[in-house]
Amino acid sequence: MRAPVIELRHAGQRRREMLKCLSQCLGLASILLVMNYGDLLGGGADVRMHVPFPLVGICLAQLADILLLALVLFAVLVPLSRTRVYPVARLLLVVLVPPYILFRLRELIPYASEDGLITLVFIVWGALVLLVYLRFRGLYRRLLNLGDAAGVFLFVFAACSIVQMLYVMRWRPGPHQRQAAWQNAAPRQHPLLVWILLDELSYDQTFGHRAHDLELPNFDALRRQSMLYTAAQPIGAQTVKVIPSLFTGHVIDDYRFSFNNAFKVHYTGVPGWHPLGGSGTVFADAQRLGWRTAVVGWYNPYCTIYGATIDQCYAMNLDRLDGDMAQRDGFWRNTYSPLASMVREVKSAQRDDRDSCTYDVRQRLNTFRDLQSHSLQLLKNDQADFVFLHLPVPHSPNIWSRNMDNYVSFCDSSYLDNLALADRTLGQILTQLESSPRWKDTTVIVQGDHSWRTYIWNRLPAWTAEDDEVSRSGFDPRPAVLIHRAGETTAATDDSRWSIVHVHDVIEQVLQQGR
Repeated sequence: MRAPVIELRHAGQRRREMLKCLSQCLGLASILLVMNYGDLLGGGADVRMHVPFPLVGICLAQLADILLLALVLFAVLVPLSRTRVYPVARLLLVVLVPPYILFRLRELIPYASEDGLITLVFIVWGALVLLVYLRFRGLYRRLLNLGDAAGVFLFVFAACSIVQMLYVMRWRPGPHQRQAAWQNAAPRQHPLLVWILLDELSYDQTFGHRAHDLELPNFDALRRQSMLYTAAQPIGAQTVKVIPSLFTGHVIDDYRFSFNNAFKVHYTGVPGWHPLGGSGTVFADAQRLGWRTAVVGWYNPYCTIYGATIDQCYAMNLDRLDGDMAQRDGFWRNTYSPLASMVREVKSAQRDDRDSCTYDVRQRLNTFRDLQSHSLQLLKNDQADFVFLHLPVPHSPNIWSRNMDNYVSFCDSSYLDNLALADRTLGQILTQLESSPRWKDTTVIVQGDHSWRTYIWNRLPAWTAEDDEVSRSGFDPRPAVLIHRAGETTAATDDSRWSIVHVHDVIEQVLQQGR
């Protein structure tokens, strides 16, 4: 009678051990993959604000990765625990797992990305563990118990992460496109204002200290009939804050994007949070004065936030998401990519970085060509009066080659290459504008939202030797600003320390006076 009871107890104990092992594997998998899905936690506001489509597919792929990696770890460890080599295998896990977690989280931990630091940590940690294993067995057993406790904590982290991603799957984005009723109307006779924001356009690289082998004929042509601001002062380093600051004329230093797509901002020097929609912007002022408004933009949810005051709107972002995923890629591709990256990373972290950068380039190329096409079509229709274009050049990753005079699909180009693409794009826009009967009544504003942020890009795989060479003088914070007033035919220069928030005032003046 006692034998069956003992067997039942043993069976119950084995089930508990297996459940414990599975829970620990799930926790370990979640922390190893957290860099892929971390921005989706806490409601995922930073991701939600910059994507045009629901995140169901992305969240499902992230969840599948966690579960698949956990099952692989479980399938290896359970059979291994029944062999005589398990004590040695467990020792190897104690030696290898903490440094590997540090390696996976290196972007979150200060100085962890420094050359050789993780290798040094691995050597020191491994030596300490071996010393404890050989000389202090009691302490080693406590270390194993500590590892078990950490596994329980990681399981709680995994469970919380899974619940949060399931919650984000419920989110529904606002519209990313809006068609105007006047789209195919008769030829328009009205002053035209075209505001072109080229993301990360640096004054220093474009005009101040242009590289000797970089030709920017379209910037130069516009310069000869425009006001150039040589000491323009930035109002921030983040597009998501700078652009609404320009729209409202008040500098914004923080923002919130709710789960129901409501946008709130904090104005510098003004207490409290303030809802921001189209009514508080230049678009509302334009509509009140009888101007037709239109936007084609990247990165920000223009149609969702400001759509009530934008007659025709198109916002798109097809860029790479963390984990080398993309919203237009299928579920299996998004599931496979992060796991394949982990395997490549073990073989060669440098090769994995390059492959990830190449994927980034290809996705950005999709984004740019889509926005470029919509921008040129909007100008060709020549029906809107106030047009805002936000294009993702010369912002990294770089998708153009000056040498080939063509787009690239690999991670080899520099900021100067993308600057040449920005010039080419400006030329296409100007050609379209100059062919319009309204050209003599057209005001053109070309600007960067901020300068080239070398302090961000110089530690990423997209950074090139040419980037290093042209940025040796250090970071120059001045964004480029160029304003062509309707009918202007000569060059002018403003050397004052002119805050770019005053672009808002220029726009208001043009809306009031027509030029």
